[in-house]
Amino acid sequence: MIRVNAFFTVKKGAEAEVQRLGSELVEASLKDRGCKGYDLFISATRPGLMMFWETWESNEALQEHSESKHFKLLVPLIEVLTEDGMHLNTFEF
Repeated sequence: MIRVNAFFTVKKGAEAEVQRLGSELVEASLKDRGCKGYDLFISATRPGLMMFWETWESNEALQEHSESKHFKLLVPLIEVLTEDGMHLNTFEF
């Protein structure tokens, strides 16, 4: 199993748009082969900090996800609304 935590800080005023795009990404990604979980979290202690929390059954499933139409469309739209892009941490378990 693979866990990906993708942290990012949203530009001031873009929070609602990122939540909308993020919800669309979550909905589509949950249908990807090998997806065991995909959520968007909003920090309760740091304004503007958000995180995608993903669980994949294999590296192959994660790679397929990163090549999917919804990923290639939505992730760049989200990234331009961040302060300095997404910071990924990947774990195997």
